[in-house]
Amino acid sequence: MEIAVTDIKDTKIEGVTVLREETEPYRENYFEWAASPLIASFQSSQISGGILSCQTAEPQFQEFEYHKDKEFFYFVQGTALMPFANFDSEGKVNEASIQIVRIPEGTQLIIDAGKLHFVPVAEGPGEVKIVVVSPKMDSPRVPVRESVNGFLKS
Repeated sequence: MEIAVTDIKDTKIEGVTVLREETEPYRENYFEWAASPLIASFQSSQISGGILSCQTAEPQFQEFEYHKDKEFFYFVQGTALMPFANFDSEGKVNEASIQIVRIPEGTQLIIDAGKLHFVPVAEGPGEVKIVVVSPKMDSPRVPVRESVNGFLKS
């Protein structure tokens, strides 16, 4: 299945809150603090964070994952190609809803509970680094009927 890659600034993604605007950092002598205006209310108080590093690869995906709670993503390096989708009425991937979105560094996302997505690939020669914050939770996976292949529109 071929899916055109779209830019996040031009794409509405159901179940995903997007912040692309720059915020003015607070500065003192030896530091600056750029707070995120995106606020995620989690169901759990057991919150963890980490760095997700993604390498350059073809944007081909055979499965999606989802979670029982929200996830906060802050793209701090590189440009990512990330897939999203919705469930159909039978609990499978709704193929008509599949999107592959180009996400530049500096973008922040909150992915809602139950939203299908998967680990992005890096576009271009460098790797992508993402700060991910979420409650401790499982990551059930849902296969797609056929491989989802992203292509760049000309």
